[in-house]
Amino acid sequence: MGFKEIGKKIQMAREERGLTQVGLAHTLGITQAALSNYELGKRRLYFHQIEQIASVLGKRLDFFIQEENGKVSAPEAEGNERALHLVFERISRLGPQELRLLEGFLDYLKWRQDHASVK
Repeated sequence: MGFKEIGKKIQMAREERGLTQVGLAHTLGITQAALSNYELGKRRLYFHQIEQIASVLGKRLDFFIQEENGKVSAPEAEGNERALHLVFERISRLGPQELRLLEGFLDYLKWRQDHASVK
């Protein structure tokens, strides 16, 4: 799932709560322009930011990252199962701070991948 889809869901949830961009941005401690860019999919969102937005808007995290078919968005797995198993095993040993860093890095890789095809 791309940032545009997440942004649309942020806008929808914000409007359901009767909040303006200015109001939500103030609550989140960001500028209205930053929130607008999130909603338009023009600015990268990190996992911890989506968590904060979900909390403020009273939504579950999966509301923002779940695709229309009900599956939670995840990078398509390429390679053998053994390699994936080892990666998941290593991830399971990370603490909360390291998981947030990893999520941010994965967001960056996805962003880079999306923008590499534009060139």
